[in-house]
Amino acid sequence: MGLIHAWRMQKLVADARTAFNDGDSTFVAVLDIDFRHPGATMKKIRKELDVMIRNVEAVGWQCVGVQPFLSSVEIGFIRR
Repeated sequence: MGLIHAWRMQKLVADARTAFNDGDSTFVAVLDIDFRHPGATMKKIRKELDVMIRNVEAVGWQCVGVQPFLSSVEIGFIRR
């Protein structure tokens, strides 16, 4: 895992924690996909989605949907 990836994951979890502590009822995370990158395989994308979902669910959210949108994926969460 690179430093940029670690920073983005840390920011995602911090944003999820802030939203949870603020009492928000929903949270949406977005994974942008650069298909021009030679390492952008579906297997790696699915693995990244699993990591994101696990980390956000650890804060107290529950994943309710994963929707593709152009070159990104939106992941919807609700409070448990």
